[in-house]
Amino acid sequence: MAGHSEIDSAFSWLWKSYCQPKHKVFFWLLIKDRLSTRNLLTRRNMELESYNCELCCLAVEESSDRLFLNCPFARQCCGIIALDIPDNSSFPSVVSILKDQLNSEFFMVAVILLSCTISTARNKLIFEGLQWSSQDCRIFSTKSCLWLAIE
Repeated sequence: MAGHSEIDSAFSWLWKSYCQPKHKVFFWLLIKDRLSTRNLLTRRNMELESYNCELCCLAVEESSDRLFLNCPFARQCCGIIALDIPDNSSFPSVVSILKDQLNSEFFMVAVILLSCTISTARNKLIFEGLQWSSQDCRIFSTKSCLWLAIE
């Protein structure tokens, strides 16, 4: 049918998840590449001192995929719940890989809360100067593991 395209399953899983609406909207913005990462600000012609990822301190531009999937900090946080993110992963296609790895009805809750935790760590660093470690993300891990254990 002309004008129609197939919608990625990640969107369906997102809206059916048991997360709060604010978390669902956050993740929807993430998989649509609409979060205010430095890459998006560059595309909107905003000038910043640096466009690099703040969490890993490498000279790599901060994009949604970089910040939430490929940054060493994000990978450490994913490791807390035994997620192995394939190199150069991107949204929304990576969500089905995470679903298979977690093998839980509540996988989307874990993925959404993990993403919110990484975003919080980034924002605390940028706006308050507070550096989080992946150990600080263990609070997230406890919440997510409770959801995954409910099955």
